[in-house]
Amino acid sequence: MYESATPLVSVCCTTYHHVHFIRQAIEGFLMQRTSFPIEIIIRDDASTDGTAAIVKEYAERHPNRIRAILNEENQFRQGVRPIPDAMCHARGTYIAICEGDDHWTDPLKLQKQVDFMEANPGHTICFHRAHRLMDGALEPFPIPDDIDPLNIRFDDLLRTYNFVITASVLLRRTVLPLPKWFFRVPFGDMAIYALASSKGRMAMLPDSMAVWRVTGSGAWTGLSTAQQDRNFLRFYRGVRPQLTPAQQALVDRNRMVILERMATERFSDNHRMKGLHLAWLRLRESWVDSLERMHAVS
Repeated sequence: MYESATPLVSVCCTTYHHVHFIRQAIEGFLMQRTSFPIEIIIRDDASTDGTAAIVKEYAERHPNRIRAILNEENQFRQGVRPIPDAMCHARGTYIAICEGDDHWTDPLKLQKQVDFMEANPGHTICFHRAHRLMDGALEPFPIPDDIDPLNIRFDDLLRTYNFVITASVLLRRTVLPLPKWFFRVPFGDMAIYALASSKGRMAMLPDSMAVWRVTGSGAWTGLSTAQQDRNFLRFYRGVRPQLTPAQQALVDRNRMVILERMATERFSDNHRMKGLHLAWLRLRESWVDSLERMHAVS
């Protein structure tokens, strides 16, 4: 039993065209064994493949546990972010996130995470190890060897890669409301981690308790390398003003790596033209930085 009031956990699931996966995701929510109540919010963004019918079926079977948000028109195409929109409906002390093509594998996942968070009030976010399912192969998702599991910083994500699987995340409600800058950047997951780490500490639990399914047609995996690079630049520009000087230095380093790669790909056999193009790319980034700062102030 907790000394404080019993917490409520809001499970926020976003789904779109996940007809082959959504049942497994929902069953992972329903199998959770907890000493506290949970609410399950499932937001379908106008799927046309039968996903919405499955969500509605489960909501009717479990009306006291599942709240279905069934959009009649696709909101993502109108600029609405699925995960933040689902989080706006959450009433819990804690918020867990899982997209509809991923799933949880441990019935004690939420219990373990809430127990940790209750015992560590200085932590704003905790996640855990997970497996990646890609091309039919299930393997542990790699975690950098040099991180401190109980004191992970956003710096660690900037200097390595995003090793936090969305389906493993549990947040304190104190991350809400989301600030305006959040909605100007891509990579909502990384933006959430930046925001959460600015309010407290991050930690990783050792057990693997979720599966991230890589389909190749996702919002990120379906992009080309050039498109991914452009999105990274947008993210770095948008998040940079919110970071510490040390984190800004890491962002600047990452931006230069991307610009170098873009210049090399454009003029791989012409060193002079590569240098000129790189100088232009750097100048353009500086201009865009200035314009976005002016926009943020206005």
